[in-house]
Amino acid sequence: MSIRNQILLVLLVSAFLYGGFVGWNRYFAPDATATNKSGVRPVPVETATARMETMSTAVEAVGSTLARQSIAIVPLAGGRVDRIAFQAGETIKAGGVIAELDDDIERANQAQSEAGLRKASLELERAKLLREKSISTRATVEDLTATKAAAEADVARARRKLADRTIRAPFAGTLGISRVDSGARVTDSTVITTLDDLSSVDIEFAVSETLFNATRIGQPVEATAAAFPGRKFVGKVTEIDSRIDAISRSFKVRARVPNPDRELPAGMFMHLRMILASSEALVIPEEAVVAESGTNFVFLLEDGKARRRKVTVGRRDFGIAEIVEGLQPGAVVVTRGTGKLREGSAVRVAANKTDALQ
Repeated sequence: MSIRNQILLVLLVSAFLYGGFVGWNRYFAPDATATNKSGVRPVPVETATARMETMSTAVEAVGSTLARQSIAIVPLAGGRVDRIAFQAGETIKAGGVIAELDDDIERANQAQSEAGLRKASLELERAKLLREKSISTRATVEDLTATKAAAEADVARARRKLADRTIRAPFAGTLGISRVDSGARVTDSTVITTLDDLSSVDIEFAVSETLFNATRIGQPVEATAAAFPGRKFVGKVTEIDSRIDAISRSFKVRARVPNPDRELPAGMFMHLRMILASSEALVIPEEAVVAESGTNFVFLLEDGKARRRKVTVGRRDFGIAEIVEGLQPGAVVVTRGTGKLREGSAVRVAANKTDALQ
């Protein structure tokens, strides 16, 4: 064998021996700092403490927002649009001007009717003076009184028609996009824009008929929307339909959610939780519950060892589980590392995740 081959053989044998030594130390050699007195290495685990917490029984649903009040703004009379007095998305007070129509004819009609009223008033006063002197008859005074009343009605009608040329908001709210431009001709069915009262929004959703008797006015509702990640909008049930849909076997419910900043528009898709009831419950992280052959159990931490304990699980909600039977408040349960545990296994606590329940 040549010297070169001998050197290669020595290097290969050395590399093999070194790799075996490293592998032994990493996977098989005992760790003096991690073993207990019996020489068994403790299993690293994470734990949490069982505690009492208010837990809710809730039903989840989806729905859409509705403005508290919502109308299409249409003129009360036809004509030409002289001015659009708003911008889309603008908040307007009740009585605020939205648009104005041409009003030359209406102003002339009002002036004419007011002149007719003045004439009727003067003729009536003159007839009354003559009546006092027995020159005029009672019938004449009565006729002129009726004429004046008719003139007053004409004035009121003319003023109303003139006022109708100015389109005003019937209630405070948020205006939509203008559907017409200045100079356009409109009729009494032309939509100028929309007006929504968004100071609060209603969310309409469907609930199964099986919960009809459990649904009450005033029950809390929590709503979320994809447009507002991490935000939760809280409201209450305000309306419950009296009928159940024969096809879907569900009934309509409306909840009102305050919307002081007008963040939620009408028509937004929402996810909801309607709270049916709340009560105190003993809870632990849901990941601490181990299911096996139809039985639930947890591993308790007692004197540095894992003790298997059968439990009865009640409600589950957002990563927590209610323990109806099998635990007491203050019990420390293993949340991570349960797959490596057996009854009596030695454990080493890496972290306590009790705060995760809050």
